[in-house]
Amino acid sequence: MCRHVPSFLPVLGALVLLAACGGSPSQTGDSGTDAAPPRGDASEGRAFEELCFQPDLYCERLYACATPERLAQDQTFFGHDDQASCVTQQDMFVGAICRQLGRSIDAGRLAVDLESATACAEYMEALPCERFVHDPPSAHPLCEASPFVTPLVAPGGACEADIECQVPDSVCTATPGSEGGSEGVCREAPGEGEACVNERCASGLECVEDVCAPVHAGGCHYDHDCDDGMWCDQPGVDFRVEFERPELRGACVLQLPLDAECEDLQACDEGLYCDDVNGQDADGFRLPGACAAPRPSGAACNEPADCLSFECSLSSSTCS
Repeated sequence: MCRHVPSFLPVLGALVLLAACGGSPSQTGDSGTDAAPPRGDASEGRAFEELCFQPDLYCERLYACATPERLAQDQTFFGHDDQASCVTQQDMFVGAICRQLGRSIDAGRLAVDLESATACAEYMEALPCERFVHDPPSAHPLCEASPFVTPLVAPGGACEADIECQVPDSVCTATPGSEGGSEGVCREAPGEGEACVNERCASGLECVEDVCAPVHAGGCHYDHDCDDGMWCDQPGVDFRVEFERPELRGACVLQLPLDAECEDLQACDEGLYCDDVNGQDADGFRLPGACAAPRPSGAACNEPADCLSFECSLSSSTCS
């Protein structure tokens, strides 16, 4: 099961991670054939792994030029506290996916556009440090097609990962998480009321106690699980906690209007944010705030969320 992936990760490996967690990319070819997919050149998989996964470069630049807020986000998501542990955690998460894709390419279950992947990797490596770390993936046109692979496995065909399956909204029944690869078959994602496959369900459904149910029927784990105008209110998560906790199931509730008391960064209506107007408690944690409009350039600020630009100068405590 993929972890919730932040949208700020810019390197090729992170783009692959985003695509792998989002399901299969654009498909081509005849999905109805039962013929075994052709085997690819073994060197293609190894070449792709090298392009896909560059932890030393990523972690060196992250610790050299990331803002404190950006660094804290990455540390929280991947669980590292220095450059060396960053490399280790990148290997655990991004590296595992890149190696899986390399195996799939070598086995002929994925076709790869190495020319485009190379162009993306070279473009990323040439970026200035600040842009490499802070630009969102959409800022890099050469990388938009990531992960540069096309699935080749028809329904019923042998597979190791969902991304190998030709038909959209398919799942692979292989047991996930094995570095050596576990083989299953591509099949239609389970529908409402059916047993989940590796905690996966068809679009619009989520796995609730091993059964596929409408997304909101079983609550929510993230704000993006909810419809527009709503947020995920999780028990035990309040304004003092910056990040959602996926192990807690919450409920989708309506976002709050201007000046309403709020305890979550995403609780307010579109265009508003939960302002820290009540300061901190004795332990240094922020107290519940109030929904407010972000502040213009030059206004006083305590954190990026205070500003329309989402940039709060650490030296002057003003919005950029």
